[in-house]
Amino acid sequence: MVDTRRQIEDYLSLLDMKFTWDEKTGSFSLLFNERKDAKNYTPGAVDDDSTFKYTITIKPGERWIQIYADVYPIDQIPTDKRQDVFLDLLKTNRTYAEVCFDFDESRKTIGTSQEMMIQGLNFDGFREEFLAVPWAVKKFWTEIAKKHKLV
Repeated sequence: MVDTRRQIEDYLSLLDMKFTWDEKTGSFSLLFNERKDAKNYTPGAVDDDSTFKYTITIKPGERWIQIYADVYPIDQIPTDKRQDVFLDLLKTNRTYAEVCFDFDESRKTIGTSQEMMIQGLNFDGFREEFLAVPWAVKKFWTEIAKKHKLV
């Protein structure tokens, strides 16, 4: 696990990502700021209703590395829109190979995640799986949340 941790630290450094390691949970945390529209977030920009923050967690295990983020609490989706939102999440999963929306039942939160085997860990594979998570979060806000007026 220590070698895997160091390898992930090296990869995150190569990607110029700021991260913290939580010894208690055995996971990395990365804080992201994004805009709810298709524009890029500018460091130093004023955080307002057009922006949001989220955390990506990277949790190395014995055989797998999990990379995930919360996207949206289900209780904030109006009941009459939930089925349509869920169908759009499923369509997005099918349309984009690297997108995987999921559901954390204990916390009632829509999330996005990627997993990769430690055995095949390399920089290109890690970068692809890691970057799929913020891409999916952004896709949710710019397309699905916008379409269903969740913003």
